[in-house]
Formats: sequence, structure tokens, C-alpha cells
Amino acid sequence: MLTSPTVEQVVAPQAVVAHSWVSRLCGNAFIRNVGILSGGAALGHLFSLLAAPLLTRLYSPADFGALGLFTSFLTIMSVAVALRYEVSIVSGQNQTEAAYLTFASFLFALPISILSGGILWLLNHFSAIGYGDLPWYAPMLLAFAMLFVGVFTALRYWCLREERFGQVSRGVVVQSAGRAIFQTALGALRFHSAGLLFSETLGRCLGMSRMFRDAWPMLRGHLNAFQREAFARAVWRHRKFPLYSLPSSFLDALSMSLAVPLLIRLYGASFGGHYSLVWRAVTVPSVVVSVAIADTFHSRLAACARETPAQVSSLFHRTSLGLLLLGSVPAAILWFWGMPLFRLMFGSQWALSGTIAALVAPWYLSEFVVYPLSRAVLVLNGQEMKLIWDVLSLGSLLTLFFVAQWRVLEPLQTIRALSVVNTLLRVVYYLILIAIVARFRRTHRVHHQAASLS
Repeated sequence: MLTSPTVEQVVAPQAVVAHSWVSRLCGNAFIRNVGILSGGAALGHLFSLLAAPLLTRLYSPADFGALGLFTSFLTIMSVAVALRYEVSIVSGQNQTEAAYLTFASFLFALPISILSGGILWLLNHFSAIGYGDLPWYAPMLLAFAMLFVGVFTALRYWCLREERFGQVSRGVVVQSAGRAIFQTALGALRFHSAGLLFSETLGRCLGMSRMFRDAWPMLRGHLNAFQREAFARAVWRHRKFPLYSLPSSFLDALSMSLAVPLLIRLYGASFGGHYSLVWRAVTVPSVVVSVAIADTFHSRLAACARETPAQVSSLFHRTSLGLLLLGSVPAAILWFWGMPLFRLMFGSQWALSGTIAALVAPWYLSEFVVYPLSRAVLVLNGQEMKLIWDVLSLGSLLTLFFVAQWRVLEPLQTIRALSVVNTLLRVVYYLILIAIVARFRRTHRVHHQAASLS
């Protein structure tokens, strides 16, 4: 006679399957490392998130416009602070070569930082493309901030190479928390834009100090056994990074950050401040998740390229799908509820920022997906193809602002056009990344077949 299964007989197998799935998920090294990095970023940016409603009441849109100018120039110039040798650290053939590339990054950081401060002084002195709105001391702060960024970034890639994700996480926490605390304190003392600029610099100093303290014990041994010839060979072997990655990354940074001074030039510092707040707010989920995935993806992809090349394509496509699913949630929130959300969080004077946030939601989603995957360019030697895209991207930006000035477009019309153009550009970039992965797969197959025949 047939009997009905008991509740225990039905639930028990499902519980076993669920437990097995959770165990596999927790045991997945990729997901675990993303969790470590994103957990640190989340904790650090929790300070920024909690401070944001207070900061928008302590500082004016014009103050945030000055911060936007400062950080946009810092973003543009920081890609050159170590001539892109810092991103080659992860791809070093062995630990010694990676250490030498880290030392090379330190070596280039100081003169490039001083040069960057001088360039900003010229832009400020001659009031070029909106930078005349910055205070006179901004170039000096920029030089220090650049140096802190250079050392921090080199040590960050060193830790990623060694899979010391906890050290990266702690450095990000200290940097973000320090910046938020200083901004709040100086804002309460009515330092206006000076409080934002000094806090940005001090926060980066704290992050660099923490990272240096964690990473230096391992690097010190390689410095004691330093060999000048081996150092020169490492720098020469990775010369493709300054030759191709540097101009490519510089153009990319220009395309992303030049919008702030151009918007301020066309529509004033207050509108630039509203635009800057949008990216300051929407990058919280990006920093927490996208950057963590980018770092983990970079480390895992480099390991796959060295040890298991056949898995590169699968890793790329799995990461693509995961990023699309994750990024769709905040993008939908911005699209449907941007204005009421910004009004609620930051005050009624920032309602315009909410409107801007809704307009840039598709751009945000495309950047969320493509940014982590772009590390494939560095690992799979696709710098030449990336450089072509960067030229196209910068040309599109400059053309757009030329048309906006010529046709006297309204500010929100320009933002809408920016969003459409940048979304389409990132779709093209994704297709380029697919082509780079396919080329690597073909090259690996040819080498494998040749090895089998021999």
C-alpha cells in the first residue's frame, strides 16, 4: 500500500541540498575574496553614507563643485602617477619581479606628483576650463594627494598579487572613514570648500599609511636583496604598460572626469556640485561591489592565464552575468526613485541631483558591468584595442560638449546626452573585451596543439 511521505521525508533532502549549496558557495574562493574586499569597502563607505546627509547641510553645492574639480583632476592625473607600472604588479612572473615593479611604482610617484601639482597651478592661475574656481592652495594639496594615491595603489596591487585581500580591505576602511570624519569635523567648523579638499588629502594619507604598515614587512626582504640588473629587466619586460596602458588609461580618465570642469564652465559651479554629488552617492554600491569584484577578478584572471588558460573564457562570462544581475538593482532604484530619494536623504536643495541620478542610471549600469571586466585588457594584453576605444570615447565627449555649447542645450539635456553616449560606448567596450578573450583563447589553442604535436 502506498503511503504519503512525512514532512521530515520531504524537508530533509531539501535541507541537505540547501546546505550543500551554501557550503559550496561559502567555499568558493572567488566569492569569499569578493566578500572580504566588498566587506571592507562597505564598512569604509558606511561612514561616507552616514555623513552624506550631514555634509550636504554643512556644505553648499558650490563647495561640492570645488571638490568635484579637485577630485576630477586627481582622477585624471593619478592614472599616470606610477606610469601604470602598478597594475603590472599582479602579472609579475614571480614575487621578486612583483616587488621590483612595486619599487618602480614608488620611484615614479614622487616626480609625477610634483609635476601634477604644477599643472594644476597653471590651470588655476590662468582660470582654464573651470579650474580658476579652486583656491590657491589646491595645487599643493593635489601634489600630496597624488603621492599618497601612488603609494597606496602600488601597495594595493602588491597585496592583490599576494592574495592578501584583508590588508586591502583594512586600507580602504581607514581611508574612507578618515575622509568622512575629517569632512564632518571641518564642515562643522565652517571651513567650506577648504574642509572638503583638506579632508580628501588627509583621508588618502591615512589609507596609504595603513597599507604601508601592512605590506612593508614582506617588501623589505626584497629591498635588502635588491639587484639593479633584475630591477631593470623587470621594468623593461613590462614596458607595454607605460607605452600603451598609460595613454589609454589617461584618455579613459579624461573621458570620465573631464565632464565636471566642462559642466562647470557651461553651467556654473552649483550645477557642477549637483552632478558631483550624484556620482559621489551612486558610487557607494559600485565601490562596495564592483571594485571588489574587479580586484578579485583581476587576481583570479591572472592566475588562470598563467596556470589554467582554458578557464579564462568561462570566468569572464560568469562574471559578466553576475555583474549585470547585481548592477540592475541600484540602477532601477535610481531610474524610478532618484529625485525623491535624493530629496529625502540630502535635503530639498539637492532635488536636482536626484533628477540627474535618474538620467545617468543606464550609464551607471553599463559602467558597473564593464569596469571590473576591463581588467582583462591588462592580463590578456589587449592594450592596443583599448587605446582605440579611449580615443573614440574622449572624442565623443568633446564633440558632445561642443554641440551643447553651439546649440545652447539646457543642463539636463546635456546630462541626458552624456548618459546615452557613455552607455553606447560601454556596450562597444564590452564587445572589444569579448574579442580580446576570444583572441587569447585562439592563441592558447594554437599553442596547445603545437605542444601536443611536438
